[in-house]
Amino acid sequence: NCLTDFHGMELTRDKICSLIKKWQTLIEAHVDVKTTDNYVVRVFCIASTKRRADQVKSSCYAQSAQIRKIRKKMVDIMASEAGKVQLRELVKK
Repeated sequence: NCLTDFHGMELTRDKICSLIKKWQTLIEAHVDVKTTDNYVVRVFCIASTKRRADQVKSSCYAQSAQIRKIRKKMVDIMASEAGKVQLRELVKK
């Protein structure tokens, strides 16, 4: 039998660079969550704003109050989704 310990996962630099675009707002959030099998995991999330189909303006920036609301919603979703599963299912998500 072989016992291993989960160390972490991360995106490669070229994948992160492909997600970041000009004329958009990048929103990042992180939260420390305890899974059902008592592992404490720090979960990160990246979001960006999106242009509407009928939008004329070239940029689609978010205001700071909107960013705070979006970040709070991201943290709430990450905490609820990661808090009710084991580490094995969390890695699969």
